[in-house]
Amino acid sequence: MLSVAAAVELLVHVGLLLSLFSPAAIAFTPRMQPSQSSYQTLLSAADTRCSNEVEVTSLASLFSVHGSIPSENQFVWALIPLPAVKEGNGDGAVAKAALKAQAHSSSAATYTLDCKVNNTNADVLRMNLSTMSNNGNVHDGDESFLLGILSRILVQWAAAQCSELSSSKADRKEVHLSLDPGSTFGGDYHMDANDLLSNNPIALFDDILENASSLEMSEMVSSSGNKLGVVPRPIVHKLNLLHRGIGMVVCKGRHITHDIPDETLPEVYCHQRTESKRVFPSLFDMFVGGVSTAGEDAILTASREIAEELGLLRALNDPSGDALTGPLFKCTVCTSYNRCVVTMFTYRCMNDEIIKWQEEEVQWGGWVSYRDIESSATLSINRLKDRGNWPGSGIGTDNTMLEIDRASGFEGETWDYVPDGLLVWEAWVRWRKAEAY
Repeated sequence: MLSVAAAVELLVHVGLLLSLFSPAAIAFTPRMQPSQSSYQTLLSAADTRCSNEVEVTSLASLFSVHGSIPSENQFVWALIPLPAVKEGNGDGAVAKAALKAQAHSSSAATYTLDCKVNNTNADVLRMNLSTMSNNGNVHDGDESFLLGILSRILVQWAAAQCSELSSSKADRKEVHLSLDPGSTFGGDYHMDANDLLSNNPIALFDDILENASSLEMSEMVSSSGNKLGVVPRPIVHKLNLLHRGIGMVVCKGRHITHDIPDETLPEVYCHQRTESKRVFPSLFDMFVGGVSTAGEDAILTASREIAEELGLLRALNDPSGDALTGPLFKCTVCTSYNRCVVTMFTYRCMNDEIIKWQEEEVQWGGWVSYRDIESSATLSINRLKDRGNWPGSGIGTDNTMLEIDRASGFEGETWDYVPDGLLVWEAWVRWRKAEAY
């Protein structure tokens, strides 16, 4: 019998095969927006520029993506297949290892996306992108869609590096794009430079996705969490693109720091997902988390998510207050269904605040002692290890913290946590111990 984690991964893969390349199948549920005043206060601090790294590494579908700038006007992404994994969650570990690899051979690439920039005159910048198959194979429909999406992200990254589109020049520039002429998802576009560099370059996706203008936009990012380009959020999940998000520990009465004594650690809010959830039904989580929208600073994501998920509004209503602490650190979660650079925060919940979860999302929530969370998380990780489904390293999950406080009525030794949350927990434990993560 499949474990919950394995079953979900199988479900996700089957879903990808059935619906990934059907634009009509992509849907989006609008998210709550904070009040305009608080939103603008937080948004003003956001850095919305693309990464200015000369070499970048990211992840997309079954490939690691390695970007370089061979010359001033040439921008190249090489797509290198991730090593095959036979079973378990090893593909997450493989993907994470690919992000950390320092040297990459161009001969290992299956595809190369090559973007060349030609500044023909003072008013028009031409960008020509071609796709080369390095093994002589003609890519199929599925990979054509992937390459079409990545080409649209690459031109955004290239445009952001181009001196001819600096902030002082972009206002008077038109960009003519030629993306892989003749391919299924290629195309020619004439765009205002500011639109191409914006957080909503919807013209790039209008002709390949139905209802593209109604889709929320997210960012594909590099291994360091820097923006490469903007893409409709459903595509981020369908192609398992590396993206940005936040994680948050909700603390009772005081924030948790990495140097706070164990005996003074506050209780932490935990919740259980509903049985009707499509992914990880009935599993527990000790974090609040969410995906950052395009151009949204991590602290705004954290403020919005805590308001949406638990009805706690102090961070939105008073952005300069002490409701949130962070960013504390970043960690990268890699699984077969989710790849995210997570920025961590804590939220200080006061006695007069009332937690209100969404009934369709959460079936139980409550305050749990920090030690009980340590113990129940360790047991949950060990069960995943026993089934061969644990994608983490195991650091911080030794067997020295397995005492459950049954006197308090806590029965969490049988709790199974969301695997993604446990990966973040592993990084959290390292941070608390001031170890490298």
